[in-house]
Amino acid sequence: METLLDSETLKKYEEETNEYINKKNVEKLFDIIAKNVLINKPDNVYLYIYNNIYSFLLNKIFIIGPPSLKITSTISSAIATSFGYYHFNASHLVNSYVSSNENNTQDTQSNQILINDDIICSAVKKHITNLDAKQKRGYVVEDFPKTNLQANSCLQYLPSHVFILIADEEYIYEKYEEENNIKIILDSNNQVYDEQSNLFEIKEIDTNPLKEKVKEYLRSIPGVLEVMGNNKKVINLRDVDEKDVIDQIMSMVAKNKDEWDSLFSDDISDKDKE
Repeated sequence: METLLDSETLKKYEEETNEYINKKNVEKLFDIIAKNVLINKPDNVYLYIYNNIYSFLLNKIFIIGPPSLKITSTISSAIATSFGYYHFNASHLVNSYVSSNENNTQDTQSNQILINDDIICSAVKKHITNLDAKQKRGYVVEDFPKTNLQANSCLQYLPSHVFILIADEEYIYEKYEEENNIKIILDSNNQVYDEQSNLFEIKEIDTNPLKEKVKEYLRSIPGVLEVMGNNKKVINLRDVDEKDVIDQIMSMVAKNKDEWDSLFSDDISDKDKE
C-alpha cells in the first residue's frame, strides 16, 4: 500500500512539500498523534483523535526533585504562574486520599499499606481526567513520577517535559539546613541546633522521616531515569545555581509553547488571506 509521503503526486512537488512539512511541523504533529494512539490503544481511533487532538499539543509538564527541599515547588509554581498553567502536587492528592481513608478506619497500618504506586497513579489519572477545559490547556504535575512504576504511568500522558532534579545525600541535607536555618547533627541522637535560638540550646526532633524520604528518593531515582529514557531532562543541582535551574526550565517550556503558538498563528493567518 502506497503511503502518503511516497505517493507519486507528492513526489512531483517534493521541494514544495518538504518546505510545507517543515514550516507547519507536520512530522512532529503526526508523530505525537501516532504515539498517543499506540500507547492508549483506543477502540475508536478516529473518535479518539477527534476528541483529543488539541490536548496532544499542549504542555504537559511533570517535575520531581529531592524531598523536603523547596526547589521543586518553586519551579512548578513559576511555570504555572508565568504560562497560566494548572498546577497540582501528586503527593497532596495522596494525602487527601489518606485523610479520607482515616475517616473510615482507625487502622493506620492499613492506610499505609493502601498507599502504593497503583493508588498514586490512579489518583493522578483521575485528577487529570477531571480537569476542566481551561485547566487542560496546560498543566504542571509536581512530585510525579517518583518510582519506575509511576514513570511507566507518566509516559502514557506523552508529557511535553519531564524534569528530574537530582542531588546527592550530602547536598540534600546541606540545602535543607540552609532553607530551615538549622543544623542537623545526624549522628547525635536526632539533635538539631537552632541557629535562631540560644547558642547552647538544642531542639530535639525526629530526623528519621527526613532520612527515610532521602533514602527512598536516592533508591528510586535510577529506576525513574531508566524508564523515562530520552523523555526527560535531568538537572544536577550540584552543577547549577538555583536561579539558573529555574531560568533553564522556563526557557525550555517557553520554547515548546512558542512552537505550537506560532503554528496556530500561521494557520489563522493563512485563513485570513483566503
